[in-house]
Amino acid sequence: MKFSAIAFATVVASSASTASAFTVSPGVVNLSPASTQRTVAFPTTATQPRSSRAFISSRNVASSSSSSPTSLNLAGGGGTEALQDYITSLSTTASPLVTKMKNPKLIKLAGVAAVPLSYALGAAMTPSRRLAARAVGGVVAAVTAGGVGKNAVEEDVRRSCPSAIASRLVELGVDGDFVSDGIDRLKEDYGVEEEDFTTMKTEVYSVYLVGMAKNPLAKTAELKELSNLREALSLDNMQVGQAHADAAKTFYRDVTRFTSVEELDDEDHPDRVSLDKMLFLTERAFRQGKETDEAFTFEFSRVAKALGELSMSEALERAKDVARPFYERALASTRSKLESGAVNSDMLRRARVTLGITDEEAKEMHVESFAQEVRSQLGLPDEEEEEDEIDINQDKRVETVAEIEAKMQKMKEEAASKPVEDTSAIKFKDGAFDQLSKLQEVLGLNDEDADYEVAAATERYWRNTALQTLDDAIAGTKDPAKAWGIIQSRQKELFLKDSSMKSMMTSIIMQSLGKPLEKVNTFARVNNAAATYDGLIDAIAAKETCKDVLKEAGWSEFEDFEKACFDPFDKASACGFLTNMDRHNMYQIFFQRSVKVDEEGGKSISDEAKARMKELRGMLGISDEEGENQIRNFFGPELQSVLVAAVEEVTRGNTTDVLLQNMKDKIGSVISNFQLEDEMVRSYAGPLYNRAVEQISSTAPGGIPSKDQVETLASLRELLSIAMEDVYEVHSNTFGSQYNKGIKEALGTTGVIREEFRAPLEDLKSRLGVSDQAAKDIYLEALSERMKPMIEYISNEMERLVLTNDQLAQKRGDDYGEDYFKSGQKASGKLGLGTDGNIMSDIMNLIDFYVENDIVEKSAVGTKKVEKKVPADEEGGEEKTITVEEPVYESAYPITAMGLQCIDEKVAELCYRQFVVSSFTDQSPNAARYEASKATFGGILGLTAEKMEEIGSNIGGMVYDNYITQSMSTKGALDQQDMMFLANIQGKLGISAEKGEQMMLDTQKKIISEEASALLDAGSPTPEQIKAFREKCNSMGLDLETDVGLSKSRLVSMFSMEITPGIDSGDITIESAEQLQEIQESLGLSEEEGEEVIATLIQERANGVLADVVGCMLRGMDAVAVESMEVLVQYAAFVDGDLGFEVEESNANKAYNMFENKDWSGVDEEEVERQKALLKKALGVSA
Repeated sequence: MKFSAIAFATVVASSASTASAFTVSPGVVNLSPASTQRTVAFPTTATQPRSSRAFISSRNVASSSSSSPTSLNLAGGGGTEALQDYITSLSTTASPLVTKMKNPKLIKLAGVAAVPLSYALGAAMTPSRRLAARAVGGVVAAVTAGGVGKNAVEEDVRRSCPSAIASRLVELGVDGDFVSDGIDRLKEDYGVEEEDFTTMKTEVYSVYLVGMAKNPLAKTAELKELSNLREALSLDNMQVGQAHADAAKTFYRDVTRFTSVEELDDEDHPDRVSLDKMLFLTERAFRQGKETDEAFTFEFSRVAKALGELSMSEALERAKDVARPFYERALASTRSKLESGAVNSDMLRRARVTLGITDEEAKEMHVESFAQEVRSQLGLPDEEEEEDEIDINQDKRVETVAEIEAKMQKMKEEAASKPVEDTSAIKFKDGAFDQLSKLQEVLGLNDEDADYEVAAATERYWRNTALQTLDDAIAGTKDPAKAWGIIQSRQKELFLKDSSMKSMMTSIIMQSLGKPLEKVNTFARVNNAAATYDGLIDAIAAKETCKDVLKEAGWSEFEDFEKACFDPFDKASACGFLTNMDRHNMYQIFFQRSVKVDEEGGKSISDEAKARMKELRGMLGISDEEGENQIRNFFGPELQSVLVAAVEEVTRGNTTDVLLQNMKDKIGSVISNFQLEDEMVRSYAGPLYNRAVEQISSTAPGGIPSKDQVETLASLRELLSIAMEDVYEVHSNTFGSQYNKGIKEALGTTGVIREEFRAPLEDLKSRLGVSDQAAKDIYLEALSERMKPMIEYISNEMERLVLTNDQLAQKRGDDYGEDYFKSGQKASGKLGLGTDGNIMSDIMNLIDFYVENDIVEKSAVGTKKVEKKVPADEEGGEEKTITVEEPVYESAYPITAMGLQCIDEKVAELCYRQFVVSSFTDQSPNAARYEASKATFGGILGLTAEKMEEIGSNIGGMVYDNYITQSMSTKGALDQQDMMFLANIQGKLGISAEKGEQMMLDTQKKIISEEASALLDAGSPTPEQIKAFREKCNSMGLDLETDVGLSKSRLVSMFSMEITPGIDSGDITIESAEQLQEIQESLGLSEEEGEEVIATLIQERANGVLADVVGCMLRGMDAVAVESMEVLVQYAAFVDGDLGFEVEESNANKAYNMFENKDWSGVDEEEVERQKALLKKALGVSA
């Protein structure tokens, strides 16, 4: 049956007149799993579509009121209120269709009205889709009546969804149990796409956030509220970031409509507070969302920029300013609830995490909270910031120094006239220590921080007590022990630690001792000597009193009291306020008043006065050196006068013991009266003695003092209390040239000081007063002058021997023609072992000069054990051998050729090389003398022991190489005679045993390597040759690979060449395992490498034999084929028959039958079966 369109419309329209037939509430949804069958009913609200940016049609915008307020303006305080205003604002723009149709599912279904009526009619006639058909009918009727199209219906649906989201949040609350699921159902109910639905939720979040920010009062609960909102709307980090950025832009735009930027700079302005709250909520939301640092920086900077182009750092700081008061209240609560035990450090940690307070910021606030509690326990009010008093004259410039001094004086008078506040009653309450200890633990403060805050709060009150007590002790009304008892008692009352006390006590003492010094300085500046002296006496006494007080404390830091309290470079010290001029002026006045003048005009200083001056120097920061200079300047002229008179009297001659004693008494009187230090006396006496030495040197014949003059100098030293050791330098400087002259005269023409001249030289040294070390230096200097031309001559001769004329000219910068040597020959030598010239006699003259003049210095560096033979005690007895320790000496050469810079290192090495070669090759009687002098000559040249051994080794290497090569070429190996010869060479060249052994081994390696090359490169060596070479290397202990240098491939080749003939001939069989192992190990091959060589060899040989067998069978040469098969069996035995052959079955069977039928006479039956089995396996013949 068919219905007309008009009839269908009439049925649907009549059905739509019954409201209950078309009402399907979206508020009833199943949010629980199907098994529980739990249903939650959401209240049905009349939600209206919102004209958002994404969903407003041009028609709706045109029809809306131009004066309609924004949703943010309607949000007056709090997120919920903002949502309610948001819903109201959206309801003012609802369409007529939505007004008539409240059910979103119904509206969604109405979208089918645009499809052909035949489809709709079919749907309406389906029982399971009854509601849809009726909805379509109603919509068709509505459309027919109002002329509304499908697109308008869908637009109204999307516009009503944001209002529905906001309404559901208002109804269930952001922390409702099922609010998230309820909001998610709206997407399906309204038929909104996921992207559009996310945009709607983001905008709702933004509206809620702005509403929270509009209320300037921040609450910690809002952080949880914002977190719940995010969860209810199921937003991710990017969506939350976008919501905050949108909210910030809109909020700042609305705020600046009524508030100027200048007003927003006021931190107390309500709108400024709201903006800071927005930053705080944003920072917390991003951090709690666990954004990465990069994402946080991006998102937060967007918000900061939207709120007035703020920098990242400024925005973060403003957010922190909102968070800090919350944490301060938490700390205040902690203090108030501390006794109840209801608070702990974990609670504070959670609060910091919630508020975003860093550990550094928390520590600062913890310290401040602790300080507040300290003041509370002391009964003191909280500290308040004092406003700076405005001085109307502060910008007025002081034009004169007098005005400055007057102002400073006025300030001092005001401070002095101010009465001392009595703070003795201020102390901690009972139980304060436990309370503060608990608070310190909860706040996580270390002892250093806690002690500092206690000291900061109580220092003033302790200082008042300590100052008054020290003043009483200095005044003498309290003894030091009682004074310290009062100070220590006050310390305990105020919980002060010794660590704090020490620094504060130092400050107190500096202040107490600075007062008298300041007063004395006023007297010293006007040259009031009497008042200055008396004031300094009192200051010294005050210092001693303070030291006695501190001794009661037993603190090691004050053992050096002056250093701790009187540092002139520390402005806070007791004397730090005094200028350098003031300090020295005060000391000068005190010094002059300390000098006493007797009736005869004599001056003196008592021991007591000297001790006081030392104490005063410590107080004024004047060094002992400066004090001595003061004494020197004051008493120096008188000391100088008496010393000059005494020296002049003694130097006249005829010095008697009485004269010396009289002069000593006069000098001693001045020293005693003025309390002069020995160092000062020596400083005046020394120059006078030096002048006397110079005077005697100038008057003595030949510059050498006579016996009387020597005695005069000795008398002067006794008079002036000068030790001989103290004047060695002046004697050496004055008489050293005369001693040098005497040494040169003693050398004579021979260049060697004879024994009869040594005693006079020693007597001359004594008369001149030259020290042993100075005499030695002068001696070596004189010998160096004599030795230098000898070395230069040897060096020049050596260069002429080994260099060509061109080389010599280039080195010396001169042109050399056809020069001739002593031998009459031209310069033709080369840098090598031999030369044509002979300078050995010149070198030996140099050695004799060095040795006979005792220049070599020998010193014992240890001991060694040697065996000595002891003759028999009785006739016919046996000779004994005993072991004794003898010293080991080391020779040092104080002057060397290179040290004198008359020969370079290269020529020195060349000279030593030539000397060693000559001593080795010389056959004359001088050979032994040359050999014994090698080390001495090397030392004279300045060569080290290592360098000499290196040169000897180079020479020895060539000798070893030539001799061993010659011996081994004739004898094949070194015998005992050869070894003795090499040992003799080793001794002559000074080569160590280890070095000689290494050189011999190196030479042998070289020879064997050459022999190996000749053997293997000449062609195909015989097995006998390879065996002989191998055994020769083994007998010499040489490894063929590492020592001889043969490669692994050559060793493998040698192994193959040595065993191949034996395997082919049958001499080497499977039973020859020991022989093969001996060859393999001798060649340095591993077992695996040997097996691989044998296997390869067998395989190659067997393949050739098999080819012969097959060929012989084809040609009918059966007998020859059988002989080849016998060889094949021999090879198969090495590999247990597994030769890897692939033979045609017919050839294999034929060959085996021929082998089986051969003549086996004389062969053991077991052997026959073994050979047959091996061949059968090798040919692959089946059983």
